[in-house]
Amino acid sequence: MYSDGLILMEIYNKLLQIPDGKINEVKDFIDFILSRHQIKKNKIVKLDGIWSGKGFEKINNLEKELNNVQKSVTKSIFKKDI
Repeated sequence: MYSDGLILMEIYNKLLQIPDGKINEVKDFIDFILSRHQIKKNKIVKLDGIWSGKGFEKINNLEKELNNVQKSVTKSIFKKDI
């Protein structure tokens, strides 16, 4: 049994031997095969506005607030006995 790489090389070598004017037929056949087995493209999901209306608008200085939370968490971790 041939590997995919060997089969592709064999197809490529045969493509080089196709007479002038017939390469369009080969392309059409390949396009036909691919059209029957099209891979679905991933749908792009945009997350714009995902956090709107969740209360974060009320925070004036988000970076300062995040730093305060980090300090608070760090202090509570160091207070625990291991």
